[in-house]
Amino acid sequence: MDERITIDVERLRDALVNETGPAAFAGSPWAIVDVAALEDASPLDLIREAERRGWDLRRFAVG
Repeated sequence: MDERITIDVERLRDALVNETGPAAFAGSPWAIVDVAALEDASPLDLIREAERRGWDLRRFAVG
């Protein structure tokens, strides 16, 4: 069965940036690049990144 949910993309983006951000502030150049990429990422790319990290996307469901 195909479960479809509507994702709050900005909430997902914020969570991804918040998880990646501390490494950027610690001076990791890769983390700085990651944060910049997340800020400009498409909704599909954000979903793929969250899935890559093993996140449950239902956390970001609307409604």
